[in-house]
Amino acid sequence: MKLEYVYDKKLLSLKEAANENDIEFSIKLLEPELKNRLQKVREYFDDNDVLTDLLYYIHPQNKYQVIVKKDFYNEFIIQLFRFQLIQAIRWS
Repeated sequence: MKLEYVYDKKLLSLKEAANENDIEFSIKLLEPELKNRLQKVREYFDDNDVLTDLLYYIHPQNKYQVIVKKDFYNEFIIQLFRFQLIQAIRWS
């Protein structure tokens, strides 16, 4: 089963691409207040004992690159939902 999600395209742009063992997300925040929410997602993963579960890169103009290990994909999506960066999640 795979997770499907819905987000407000007026607030952010979210693209994902699968690599061998990772999923790479390209995120562009269109509203400045979302930066704090994305930071909380990062802090959630920083607080666990796994160092390579999520790699987080900051680029200019509110663009972010997040590389997530496949084992942590569902948890990452759930955290995006928890911090209201996405609006809905469902299993497909």
